[in-house]
Amino acid sequence: MYRRETPIIVRNNYMLWMALIFLCAYGAMMVFSATSYQCAISEDYDFDSFALVKRQVMFMAMGFGGILLLQFMDYRYLKYFAVVLYLSGLLSVLLLKTKLGVSANGATRWVNIPGFGQFQVSEWVKICVIIFLAYLIDRNKQHLGSYKLTFYLWIAGAIPTVMLFKLSNDLSSSAVVLGICFIMSFISTKTEKLHIAVFVAAVALVAMYVWSIWSNMPTAEELNDMSFRVGRIAAWLDPDRYAASQGHQTLQGLYAIGRGGVFGKGLGGSIQKLGQIPEAENDMIFSVICEELGIIGALVLIYLFGYLIYQIARVMVSAPDLFGGMLSLGVFAHLTLQAIFNICVNLAILPNTGIPLPFISYGGTAVFVLLAGEMAIVFSVEHRIGEQAGKKTRRRGWKRA
Repeated sequence: MYRRETPIIVRNNYMLWMALIFLCAYGAMMVFSATSYQCAISEDYDFDSFALVKRQVMFMAMGFGGILLLQFMDYRYLKYFAVVLYLSGLLSVLLLKTKLGVSANGATRWVNIPGFGQFQVSEWVKICVIIFLAYLIDRNKQHLGSYKLTFYLWIAGAIPTVMLFKLSNDLSSSAVVLGICFIMSFISTKTEKLHIAVFVAAVALVAMYVWSIWSNMPTAEELNDMSFRVGRIAAWLDPDRYAASQGHQTLQGLYAIGRGGVFGKGLGGSIQKLGQIPEAENDMIFSVICEELGIIGALVLIYLFGYLIYQIARVMVSAPDLFGGMLSLGVFAHLTLQAIFNICVNLAILPNTGIPLPFISYGGTAVFVLLAGEMAIVFSVEHRIGEQAGKKTRRRGWKRA
């Protein structure tokens, strides 16, 4: 009697699916909790407490539909469109300075597309940069020890970083794009000493800049005449001093976290979200989670993120080629950096940067691009791993039971 040997790697990574589904369900639940009251009393939302969560779930469903379709696409075709995609990302940043640009909270992050709605440009830029850097690394894989290649990668990452910073005043997205570039170049090239030296120098410069503000802290009145960014750092260093202005959001977030304790006040039990915390459903949603679900709920969320990132790392190290591995690395770097930045901002470990929590914070286009874009690419790479495992099994032929 004979049987067919089972492939070592199953094509569909069900644990990756489960981690993603649980994260999105967690996000939808918290978006509803953070927005239901404000929507229920607002005429803008027709007094519908489900208004925003329905929109979020719709984009999530579209994103999962994109994964189901695009996971069967051969990710290697992205090589042919890498340059075009990169240029489209730069062009989308330029659109922010047109009449289509939409500003809020000191930054211009969205483009208003007639008939579609607002589109968050930085999310599109991130995926375009990931694809282009993976393409450059794969195309120059014989020169991975070259300093010239490292500088080319840095320039490719620095151009959209500077454009986002200058044209949209979006420091958080600029930092994430730069971080993605640095991690991808550090892992792929053989210029570790150069990376370490640049990293140490950058940390030293940032520390000196923060110290210059700390050593000459402005009064609350003087802060109003200073740049928005200096105000964010000053409020982070001493939020109590600027409690009525820039420090308000940081303090209210910390109050919410402290109020939640270990087990929280129960789902829907947050008081701080009722107008006290600005952007409770976006940047500060982690504080609402801590207030309602406590440290336990926050740890569950962190575990889900960690497990998803672990599954992406498995795909990265098992990728059938360098291009697939670099694409997965870019997604890994993006999700890791953005989750860490958001949580650290909510805990006042970092200055308030206005960065959302992936899959959790409210934002339709952001969650759609993450799912149908970045995660679809990861699933496509994982699909090719399964195909290769199946081919190896077929080559070994039938095995005697």
